[in-house]
Amino acid sequence: MATPSLWRQRNFLLVLGGEVVNNIGDWLLAVALPAYVYTETGSGTATAAIALLELAVSIVFGPHAGALVDRWDLRRTVIASNAAQAVTLLPLLAVDGDRIWPAWIVAVVQGVIREVNNPASFALVPRVVAAEDLTTANAINGGAGSICRLVGAPLGGIAVAAGGLPAVVWADGTTFLVVAVTTWFVRGADTGPAVQPPAGTGGEPDAVDGREHGSGVRAGWRIVRRNPALRGQLVVQTIAAFGFAMFPVLFIAFVVDVLGGDEATIGIIRGMAALGGIGAALLVGKKARRVDPVWLMAAGFAGLGTVAFVFVNVSHATTALWLYLVLFALSGLPNITSEIGSTGATQRLCPSAVLGRFQGISSALGAAAALAATAATGVLVDHMPVRILLNVQAAVYVSAGVAAWLLVARRRTDVAADATVAA
Repeated sequence: MATPSLWRQRNFLLVLGGEVVNNIGDWLLAVALPAYVYTETGSGTATAAIALLELAVSIVFGPHAGALVDRWDLRRTVIASNAAQAVTLLPLLAVDGDRIWPAWIVAVVQGVIREVNNPASFALVPRVVAAEDLTTANAINGGAGSICRLVGAPLGGIAVAAGGLPAVVWADGTTFLVVAVTTWFVRGADTGPAVQPPAGTGGEPDAVDGREHGSGVRAGWRIVRRNPALRGQLVVQTIAAFGFAMFPVLFIAFVVDVLGGDEATIGIIRGMAALGGIGAALLVGKKARRVDPVWLMAAGFAGLGTVAFVFVNVSHATTALWLYLVLFALSGLPNITSEIGSTGATQRLCPSAVLGRFQGISSALGAAAALAATAATGVLVDHMPVRILLNVQAAVYVSAGVAAWLLVARRRTDVAADATVAA
């Protein structure tokens, strides 16, 4: 039976609006806080500590946060976590050039809350969208995410430059409160706990449909471990996280050392990916019902690696800026395609009862991979040609696409039908 257009579904629009505002707030803080710390202290170590603390939170707390999400009402969790994020920004008002430590505390606390909010927001979408509309919904979210990047990152720089951290606190805090309010208006969808253990039972998980009495991390991991496609999905996401984490340092070195650019050039080129991402979301969204998300994921990663190969190696022939603007815009197409496919594949493959825990485990593994990639890249970039390292990074993307085909597409059993959807 045909479902109403997503643009006419009230709950989806509320969730989408909340995610858009939340993502703008995340980008705002991600840009503003490190920028403020660096400009006030001049210390790369103090600035890097923010990113390292956030990665450590993901590694340590991510799986446990996912387990909590599976036991809690998703709507209430999103409301509470956004309200908590707004309140816990307040210590930033005490930060100045001589007192940076509150910024580190805020980074840790925000990271902990984010590890709860992100899987809850992710798991909420299949509760308000019909299974056949999930890929379309993910495409819309992907395009919205690119817009958030275009809006949120500049806002972070403008806010901290114009009003310091107080302006950041009030602007970012407002975004979190807006999300809490929009989510509060979600009605009629079953957003209750995915796991409801009977009293007095230890319970063993059912590896087929994901319904089990154990609601902890270990019970969730047993379900994931028994499902070959879910194991493969974790491998794919971890490989991709490694590749993405290699990029920032290598990209900066490439633009400065090979293209002869500066800070403005770096920003202009990177911004083009968001424009390409918007176009990709529109294109994929139109074909979403007829395209398997697992194949979108595989093709997206393989395509991203292919564009990356061209991006770095064409520099042997020319360093004309316009060409790199075009290539980076083109990279937005496979990048967003892989994101839409990854999200849809996870929603389709993962039982709803362990969706939060799967996201938590994936977050932890991805953070560990990102930490390793960042450390390795930081060392190697001073001792190896940047073109070689960027070719390695492109190969990592392609390997993620190959892994998606070998480890997910050929092993999968869709379980999206067990999700509860409200029209």
